[in-house]
This record gives sequence, structure tokens and C-alpha cells, in this order.
Amino acid sequence: MLHPPHLPRLLLLLLPFLFLPCFSAAVSETMGKACNQTLDSAFCITALQAVPRSDSADLPTLALIALNLTYTNVTSSATKLLALQREATSPAMKNTFEACSMLFNNIIQPLRWASQFFVTKHYDVASAMFATPLFAPTSCAETAGKVMEKDGNNTFFLMLMTRKFMELSSS
Repeated sequence: MLHPPHLPRLLLLLLPFLFLPCFSAAVSETMGKACNQTLDSAFCITALQAVPRSDSADLPTLALIALNLTYTNVTSSATKLLALQREATSPAMKNTFEACSMLFNNIIQPLRWASQFFVTKHYDVASAMFATPLFAPTSCAETAGKVMEKDGNNTFFLMLMTRKFMELSSS
């Protein structure tokens, strides 16, 4: 059997691509191990996969990615609540959305502080920033009903995920 003269060069060019799945699996293992320690591992993996650099991230970087996702979710929910408050026709709903808006807005500063403490490797203090506002999103979801249920649940799971990653980073 005769081989074309360029076959060895072609094989040499393709050789590095044969090992890509090995590297990818090892990196995905970090995310998988971290997410398996959260309350909802499927949510965790889906949320992290939305960020391209998460596939190659170590645990502290995953914690920062999760923190950024949480911050984005909280600010988006706060904006949504403000719009819902403006559009509400009943005074009771206006008050409900205003209260929820305050709850979400009160989470923003602790998230900023958590980021600052985490970057300076004060992991325990960063993690503690989640203690107070942790249940605000689910309380709001219960109060505001279906319109905020998904936002509240997503924020709650993102906050738990971030806190867990910070705790794992400190050990």
C-alpha cells in the first residue's frame, strides 16, 4: 500500500488535536467537581458554561465568574423590578415591587465588597458578605409572585454557588 508523500506531515499537523479532549476533560473536571458541591449542579454548570473562559478556570476564577454572574443577575432583576413598579396599577403591587427592588438593591453593595475581599484573598470575609442578603431574592419571589420567581430563584442559586466556590477556594 502506497502512502501519499504529504501523509506524515498531515499526521504531524493533526497530532496536537488528538490531545485536546484530554485537556478539555481535565478542565471540565474542575467545574464538575465544584458544581457537584452546590445545591443544584445542573444549574451551576449551565450558568458557568455561559461564560467562555469558565472551561479553563481554576476554582478561585470560577468563584469570581460566579460572583460576576450573580452581580449581573441582581442588577438586572433590580432594573426589572423598577420597571414593574412603574407599570403596576394597584398600590399593593407598586408597594410589593418597591419592597423587592429595595431588597435586590441592598444586595449590590455586599456583592461589590465580596469581590474586593475575594480578590485580596480574604476569602472568609468575602463569603460572609453573602450571609445577610442570601434569602432576599427568594423572599421577593414569594411576595411578588410568578413574575419574579425565576429571577429570585436564579439569584438565590447563583449566590449559593458563589459562596460555596469562595469557601472551597479558602480551604
